[in-house]
Amino acid sequence: MLSAMGVSRQFGKGFMLEPLSFDVEAGEVVAVVGANGAGKTTLIKCLLGLIRFNGQVTVGGVDVSRDGKGARKLIGYLPQNPAFHQDLTVAETVKFYGQLRGATEEDGRSAVEAVGLIEHADKQVGALSGGMKQRLALAVLKLGEPPVQILDEPATGLDVDARKDLRAFILEGRRGGKATLLSTHWLEDVPSTADRVLVLKDGKLDFLGPSSSMANGGAGSRLQLRLNGHTAAAGPVIEAAVSMAKVTQEGEWLTVQCRPEDKGRVLQALAAAGITILDFRLSGQELISRAASVGGEELH
Repeated sequence: MLSAMGVSRQFGKGFMLEPLSFDVEAGEVVAVVGANGAGKTTLIKCLLGLIRFNGQVTVGGVDVSRDGKGARKLIGYLPQNPAFHQDLTVAETVKFYGQLRGATEEDGRSAVEAVGLIEHADKQVGALSGGMKQRLALAVLKLGEPPVQILDEPATGLDVDARKDLRAFILEGRRGGKATLLSTHWLEDVPSTADRVLVLKDGKLDFLGPSSSMANGGAGSRLQLRLNGHTAAAGPVIEAAVSMAKVTQEGEWLTVQCRPEDKGRVLQALAAAGITILDFRLSGQELISRAASVGGEELH
């Protein structure tokens, strides 16, 4: 349903996004992950035909560069920060966008009901919480039941219950045969939500494969590090070296979740930055030998 072939975005003589190719089939969810500045938003803008790019993108066989309007009719898009008219009600907002997409009023009511906002239909958008606005954006996305869904950081600002509802929304779309591209920072949601994961790092395709690879980088592959007073500086160093790593700080300990094969890269990156590891703990599999000896001698 969604196909990208050699898609890239140049900036001067260099690349903001280096050539990459992938497909999203009907009934499939592909998650796009990467640190800030990795190229996720640039990729989405290319797929939507909002910026010029090299290569080819087709949606349901429609070429985005040749017929952007026709291609976008087949896409339901949820931006990271949806912008609605604050003085319109929920019902008026859905009616407005429904008319643009050729949806009936009954379609609009069904969409509002599906995202749990039917009791707030007469409330102005400006009075909604951030989570409710995100639900409204999902209702707008559903209008016309487009076969392709592109969601850019949809979990931003959502509480735990709302994230569960979002996950259910995505899985419902999969069961309905929709092709879904999901950009997200919530790595722990990927194995349970996506079929495949596409990892971007510095505008380059770093990994494309089954989302089960993320499960291996979850709680069963957790590396806890106590450093020499450079805890705050270590997070950016690790995330720059390992694009699929999730770094959090708990007191004097730094917790890193990553794929088993990336643990060595975490330690090597810290060593190269001159950050001393005073102690470490490992959950799950034992630390592989190549990670236990950085530079062949010791952790420093």
